[in-house]
Amino acid sequence: MEKQPVQTACFEEVFLDFLRLRFEFEPLPHYVMAAIHLCDETSRDYPDFVRGFLAWFADGFLFEQEGTFPARSHNTDPADKRWRRYADCHALLEGWLADDLKAALEAHAERLELVERVAQLRQEEREDSPGKAGRARGKATKTDAEVFADLEDWFGVKDYTLKRQHKTLTEHREYMSGTYPLALVQVGDGYEIKTIEVDKAGAIRLSASKARKQR
Repeated sequence: MEKQPVQTACFEEVFLDFLRLRFEFEPLPHYVMAAIHLCDETSRDYPDFVRGFLAWFADGFLFEQEGTFPARSHNTDPADKRWRRYADCHALLEGWLADDLKAALEAHAERLELVERVAQLRQEEREDSPGKAGRARGKATKTDAEVFADLEDWFGVKDYTLKRQHKTLTEHREYMSGTYPLALVQVGDGYEIKTIEVDKAGAIRLSASKARKQR
């Protein structure tokens, strides 16, 4: 398999920004530790969100009598939801360390494609026949059952699995920020962060950061 060149300032900068956005959305220490590792490997200064976390952690660890270490599990624990939510970032980190980001970037592109295709299909008109006695259907656009059934063949994954994956990516019960960084994808010779803007009504809007070119 041909390796993709990845050791560029472009990817490292965008990845750090991706970790920052993810941390602002859900302040798990996993994102901070990934950023620390990348910065240490590249002799970069720690970004503000890392320094802020370390100051908070040091203060709590040293002076709070009932303080606990923030990460009490490890990345091989399949039951830990925190590690599962961080897994896509870990795949990017490991790919960068191995000089081969191809698989991790493809997985992120697929996350984005799923969300985009569901949004598109939800706007299409239903193709089934009218309801009982010829009455018009209450919903003119496709139901989620139809949407995920249509996507089953495209992705080669069962519809119920796609529905669960989509829910995980787009439905957030609690969050610190209204911007969820969905995917880090390659665009031409640069990289771009695709985000979901989550408002109080629960609606989502896809958006993207400005692409950065490789140096």
